[in-house]
Amino acid sequence: MLLILLLALNQQAQAAQPKNSNFSPKVVLVSIDGLRWQELFYGADEHLANDGRYVRDAKLLSPLLEGNKAEKLMPFFHQMIKKQGLLVGDRHQGSLMNVSNKARVSYPGYNEMLSGVADPGLHNNTRRYNPNVTVLEWLNQQPALQGQVAAFGSWDMLPYILNVPRSQLPVNAGFASASGELTPELQLLNKLQRQTPSPWASVRLDVFTHQFALEYLKRKKPKLLYVAFGETDDFAHDRQYDQYLWAAKRSDQFIAELWQQLQNDPFYRNQTTLLITTDHGRGRHADSWSHHGSVRALAGYLQKLSGSAAVEGSDEIWLAALGPAIAAQGIKNTGTTWWQHQVASTVAELLGYDFQHFQYKAQAALPVSGNSQQLAQGNNSLPATAP
Repeated sequence: MLLILLLALNQQAQAAQPKNSNFSPKVVLVSIDGLRWQELFYGADEHLANDGRYVRDAKLLSPLLEGNKAEKLMPFFHQMIKKQGLLVGDRHQGSLMNVSNKARVSYPGYNEMLSGVADPGLHNNTRRYNPNVTVLEWLNQQPALQGQVAAFGSWDMLPYILNVPRSQLPVNAGFASASGELTPELQLLNKLQRQTPSPWASVRLDVFTHQFALEYLKRKKPKLLYVAFGETDDFAHDRQYDQYLWAAKRSDQFIAELWQQLQNDPFYRNQTTLLITTDHGRGRHADSWSHHGSVRALAGYLQKLSGSAAVEGSDEIWLAALGPAIAAQGIKNTGTTWWQHQVASTVAELLGYDFQHFQYKAQAALPVSGNSQQLAQGNNSLPATAP
């Protein structure tokens, strides 16, 4: 029922899309940590789902192994985005996207995604403040966007990736509670988060990231919101394929709820682009799906586990896009490879800015829409290039 409602809302939004200069673009960027393109486009892997090393009770996964497995796992992606937006990353359909950093682990991936530069100095997940300025930090410095950018994440490394001491961005990540003016909803979320154990020391459950972000969206109405989910990667590292799948399904549900809120709010309706991607890929095979990374990033860890020099497939990622700036293209045959370091400029362009004007090393925006330049030119509140 939720997807039927969302489809109807989206069709109404397209019909009512404004054609004048009052268009004021917004962007919601979402990442799902370490979600493989194989599951995104083809659903649960039957061999892994029946492998006793990774699944405790295969019968519990039977609902995900019937009919259209991709739609069963991630219905919003396939019933909404695939029909009314854009999907990239199905390598069987000539749809290619990769990371360019050599580490192929999370911190280097998030840096590349958000700064537009693959930094060889960032080659593992060591806790350090990012020396690179991200597109979120830069956009938050622009006059029309000051105080209009925020980020929420499940991994407690996000404040380091966004370099909060320097950027001064509002970031809620890890096990941080909501602060400032606390509504009854936020007070309850803070209490539940304190009382709910997480399987991991540095990653909270995604439901808290989602609910904190959703409350912020409703109350503060940022023009750029970044939401970083993490459970998929951590359950994969724990070699729990069943929990990895359920986490992916929950992520799809969270994103559907985000989109519904955007369509219900006049501030966002007809004006917001949703971009979804991941920080890295994973191994392609039964013995490597739970891992990712290069020899240098893993520093001997992988060799002990699988005897391989590196995890093939770690560089293979995907992207989804939906909104008024995105033409309905379905699974796009890219012709050439799209790259993770193009995401930062894409976010800026969708908001009417040229990130390369500031960061000359950043790569050009992805061609997610033929009319994104028109949208930028038609917007009076934001300059097409940096001021």
